[in-house]
Amino acid sequence: MEPTRTAKPEMYIVGVEVRTRNVLEADPATAKIAGLWNNFFQQNMAGKISNRKDPDSMLGVYTNYESDHAGFYTLIAGTEVKGLTAIPAGMVGMKVPAAEYLVFAAPGKLPQAIIAAWKSIWNYFSPGAACQRSYTTDFELYRTNPGSGGETTAEIYIAVE
Repeated sequence: MEPTRTAKPEMYIVGVEVRTRNVLEADPATAKIAGLWNNFFQQNMAGKISNRKDPDSMLGVYTNYESDHAGFYTLIAGTEVKGLTAIPAGMVGMKVPAAEYLVFAAPGKLPQAIIAAWKSIWNYFSPGAACQRSYTTDFELYRTNPGSGGETTAEIYIAVE
């Protein structure tokens, strides 16, 4: 499925973070992302965040890239907020600058759908692709569809130059 291009205004995020790289995530002994999300849900961290813009959505924000998809990056599991005035203890806040994104759908059961979508993204941005990743801030947007019995849809937004 071809991605769509969109411009997003700046937004504010509050959540918990981890520093990792993809080669570490491929090994269950060194992976950190699944534990970050498990902790986020088990401790109801979203419920501790005030000023949430949309209680039916969550974000996984990728930022502070060391280099490209092979280098270290920071992942923040959190929610979009109206401002950074109230950041709970143990959490971080950041402003995501306005940017142009390619949006990739991640249909299917989570987390397998996200893993498959990321593999497609890495292939999409192979050398010589029509546009290139900026490696500034990317994010996964998860929405729980009201009235769906908890069904969640996901999209991945990749910042492009």
